[in-house]
Amino acid sequence: MPRFLIVQCDANCGRGARGANLSRFLRIFHGRGAVELIQARDLDRGPVRETDVLCLGMPTAVDPQQLARVRFRQAVLFDYSDLGGPVWSPESESWLRSLTDVYLKPWVEESWDFGLRWGTLPIRRYPALTWHVKLLRGLFRGRYPDLCRRDHEVSFLGNCTAYQGVASNKRYHQRVEWLRELRQSERPFSFWGGLQASAANRARLEPTLGDLTDLIAPEGRLLFSQFLYHLLRSQIVLTPAGNARWSYRHYEAIYAGALLVSNDFRAVRTLIPLPQENMLHVADHAPVVPVITAALERLAREPSLPRQNIDFLETYLQDGDYHRGKPQLMDEFLSQLGGRSGCTVDSSNSIPNSSADQFRRVA
Repeated sequence: MPRFLIVQCDANCGRGARGANLSRFLRIFHGRGAVELIQARDLDRGPVRETDVLCLGMPTAVDPQQLARVRFRQAVLFDYSDLGGPVWSPESESWLRSLTDVYLKPWVEESWDFGLRWGTLPIRRYPALTWHVKLLRGLFRGRYPDLCRRDHEVSFLGNCTAYQGVASNKRYHQRVEWLRELRQSERPFSFWGGLQASAANRARLEPTLGDLTDLIAPEGRLLFSQFLYHLLRSQIVLTPAGNARWSYRHYEAIYAGALLVSNDFRAVRTLIPLPQENMLHVADHAPVVPVITAALERLAREPSLPRQNIDFLETYLQDGDYHRGKPQLMDEFLSQLGGRSGCTVDSSNSIPNSSADQFRRVA
């Protein structure tokens, strides 16, 4: 019997977002045999399945009749979408709530409620980052991450995406707002990067946002090694909100040894914590240039901050990846599973609830 049964979500997205990200994370700590990843249609055949934790991807194609063929101790809902809040359908909400009140997403904001116990998911493995960090440490040892002359005071490179909170129907283009303020600043900064947007996207966005020509990155698409090279040359990396409050850039910039000027992250929680006190936060629609100036001044006063931030992440990760020898994240993940007792649609199939302590990693 697997400890974790993951039923992939029914969404037009990559395999990782459907459930493979979660599966890989759990297998690192519990072994391959402890995790089963299936599709909804797999519940139509074979024997009745038993598991400790049922992880049901949202939105789901599973119906109550299919779920009656699963016996479980604890159920959790999860989704990897960039949308805030739950993504279930109105038709499925009632019976999904009857299964569990635990809902997991890559990030959680304190303002979310919906009558749910919000938890956080492991994000997908980013092998390019891990390979480059290992290479840099092997080649430069004690000089990493100070191997480059940091001639970019500020950098940002990213898609022209916008954030939409759960309480607003209006999308917030913080990336455009910040870059436009930088371009108009009286204080000239040594800046690298810009927005990446196709001609079709620009044609769609410019009637609302105005001409984006001077905000577009001149280099276009880069290999990850080229992108990381410029982060290594950066003193400050901007991490404005995109589709969500968090982005991989938070972690990439830290491993590159840059200081973060981030969208206000203090009310955001992720499974891999960020060194909040060593980041500078900018509230929505607040000026970013004064914060950049303050960040440069702080970096001059405290040049050890980038190394402190890397050490902070390495408490939970190894070279930017999950590792069996760093169990803190798994312990945090399991602590989120203490919601209501699990049940199937036919309560006679249910197994008594067990606490998260029973699911601790295998040595």
